[in-house]
Amino acid sequence: MVDEREVGRRVRDGSIGTSRGTGEITGAAVGTVSSLVQRTIREAADTGGAAAGVARGAVEGAIDAVGGIVGPGALTAATSLKQVVEATSTVATSVGNAAKAAVIAAVKGSSEAGLETIEAVGNTSRSAVREAPAVGADVTAAAVGAVEGAIEIAKDTAVSAEDAAAAAATGAIETAGEISDAAAIRVRKAIEGTIQGVKVVAKTTVGRDSGAPSSQGR
Repeated sequence: MVDEREVGRRVRDGSIGTSRGTGEITGAAVGTVSSLVQRTIREAADTGGAAAGVARGAVEGAIDAVGGIVGPGALTAATSLKQVVEATSTVATSVGNAAKAAVIAAVKGSSEAGLETIEAVGNTSRSAVREAPAVGADVTAAAVGAVEGAIEIAKDTAVSAEDAAAAAATGAIETAGEISDAAAIRVRKAIEGTIQGVKVVAKTTVGRDSGAPSSQGR
């Protein structure tokens, strides 16, 4: 049976392979990474892997791939403020695209394995946010990517875009809250509002800024 860690490894290695030479996971690569994640989830589920664990491993593998493509090393190697800004932006963009691709594919793959769409969206969003700091990215990048992925995949399900976005946002904010209150506040500010024409409203009180100093904003 293919376990969660093996799924993560396969997705990580495959994602690195598809983005080799570009130095980042681009928006154009979202479809390719998404197909890779979905295929890996399906193969793992066919061998008896638990749907939720398999999806979690796939999302973590996609985010981890950023470390193999750009990752913390790019930040360490930067020798000027401009290079630091550029490296930080590249990591954030790659993590956002990886999270978007992973959520789309994980929902597709999980639904094939019998997992409810809302549950799959929430689980994958949590995994993406939890993994982002490991590759040197701010959690907001993963959160925004997860919400975008949820909105996109909702078109192919019976779930409304608003409900899918709310599930992704709730998972992202609550997971950020496990890191720190400030992280939860940043994530909430980054994803609540309108994204891709969809109003995003999280169903959690975590991260509500009740008069905190402005320095805690994103």
